[in-house]
Amino acid sequence: MIHLEVDTNDEIVRIGQRLEKLAFEAPDVLRLSINAAARKVRKQLTEDVAEVYTIDDAILRDRSKGAPRLQTAKPGTIEAVIRSRGPVNDLMDFLVQPSSAGARAKVLRSGGMKPLERGGAPAFITQFSSGHRAIVQRQIGQTYSMDGARRRIERYGYPHKGQWPDLTRIKKLLGPAVPSMMANEQVQESARVLMYRTLEAEIDKRIAKALKANGGAK
Repeated sequence: MIHLEVDTNDEIVRIGQRLEKLAFEAPDVLRLSINAAARKVRKQLTEDVAEVYTIDDAILRDRSKGAPRLQTAKPGTIEAVIRSRGPVNDLMDFLVQPSSAGARAKVLRSGGMKPLERGGAPAFITQFSSGHRAIVQRQIGQTYSMDGARRRIERYGYPHKGQWPDLTRIKKLLGPAVPSMMANEQVQESARVLMYRTLEAEIDKRIAKALKANGGAK
C-alpha cells in the first residue's frame, strides 16, 4: 500500500489564502488535486516497476496479480490511498533462459542472468498436466508420497530398460509479488517525487481556474 500524505489543514489554509474570497473552495481544490496526482502516480508505478524488474507487463496490468488500485479522496476524508494486493509470481513471469546446463533467470534489470542451481540440482522449465509452464527444481533428498509416486508412474510409465521415472520432489520457483516490487525504495522514491510535484501543479491549475471563472475574486 502506498499512502502519500500532506498536511491537509495547512494546505487548505494556504490554498484559501490564494483563493481570497473563494477560500471556501479550498477543501475541494485540495481534494481534486490529490486525486489527479494520485491517478498519475498509480499509472507511473507500473512503469517504474517495469523499469526496475523484468516482470511481464501483463502481470502489472492484472488486478488479481496486484495491479494498483486507487481509493480516491472524498469530502471529509482528504487522502488518497494506492493499494496493491497480489500473490507471489512464478519466476517464469520474469526474464528466463533455458539451457542444457539448467535454466537461468534475471529478476532485476540491473543484474545479470543467474544460473538456478542448488545442491547440485539445476532448475529447468516444465509443463504441468494443466498446461501451466513453470521453472522447477528437484528437491534432493525428498521424494513423492506413495500417491504422488503412483501418479507419476501413471503419467510416465513403468521402468524402461530398468530405469524408473525420477520420483524426487520438484518445487516451483517463485519471484517477488507485485506489492513487494512496488515497495522497492527506488520505485517508492519516484512515486513520492511525482506525487508532490504533480500535486503542486494541480493545485496551481485549479486555483487559477477558480480565480479566472470569478473575475479574479478580488
